[in-house]
Amino acid sequence: MLEHLTLRAQPVVDRLRAELDAFLLSRQAMRCTGKTLDMYEYALGGFLDWLQGQGVQDVNALTAGHIRAFLVHLEKRGLRDTTIHQHARAIRAWCNWLVAEGSLSLSPMKRVAMPRLEKRIPAPFTADDVRKLLAACDRKTAIGARDFALLLTLLDSGLRLAECASLEAGDFDAQTGTALIMGKGRKARQCVIGAKARAAILRMLAHRPGVKNGDSLWAAYDGQGQVKGALTAHGIQVTLRRLGARANVIPCGPHRFRRTFCLWMLRSGCDLEHLRLLMGHSGYTVLWRYLALTGDDLARAHREHSPVDVLLR
Repeated sequence: MLEHLTLRAQPVVDRLRAELDAFLLSRQAMRCTGKTLDMYEYALGGFLDWLQGQGVQDVNALTAGHIRAFLVHLEKRGLRDTTIHQHARAIRAWCNWLVAEGSLSLSPMKRVAMPRLEKRIPAPFTADDVRKLLAACDRKTAIGARDFALLLTLLDSGLRLAECASLEAGDFDAQTGTALIMGKGRKARQCVIGAKARAAILRMLAHRPGVKNGDSLWAAYDGQGQVKGALTAHGIQVTLRRLGARANVIPCGPHRFRRTFCLWMLRSGCDLEHLRLLMGHSGYTVLWRYLALTGDDLARAHREHSPVDVLLR
């Protein structure tokens, strides 16, 4: 006599999570950076948790209404507009991938307007800010010479933090100031620094007689002033904050140098195409944001072109 078999319910496969894991794997295969992968996992993981709380268990049940409600949910949490926009971009990328993979016939994001970003006027350093920061560096010491060279390099190149941290001794051509670097998205691009920044780098390297090509350009030092390895991206951030506090120039971070580079280049007459290439942008979308004029620019422009003051003299 056959024994009765006990039928056990099979575990329900989390289809949403399976689709997300497959998406993340595809981005990893595309060699997205770890930072980008973390962003996708954070933004989409939160979205999936919210969807499951709404009873959505399958991507085919996902609607534009769900996405709109989630974005409103983020807004009610008091998140910044840039954070909400980042979540929306991640959802859009995931939905487009689901369509490409055949899991969806049409992306629900097609019917969802992207969240608006506030039009903030970027605040670059002033020339006086830069002078204070440079004056805060004791160039007679190895650390001071490094800090001085770091400030000039960031200001004169527009490099991103990771790009700056990855520089090696010998990367810059001593004659032209050009260097080939690995930029965002692992795209090789050319950057340039001027004669004053190159001279500062040479003076910095004079404090490291044993340095050779391939060594990190930026050295970290211990309490006794001895080299203890390479200055990491985090180390650069800490160094800039310390210099900013010493010079009373706050905030003082790498992206503010990049923003200042862009605006100062524009003010001196650099054309958009060359500036796009120097900053490593694939298009002009981000660059247009840097074109927002500061209050001083607006006031100066009005003084020079005021219809009443100029034309009715």
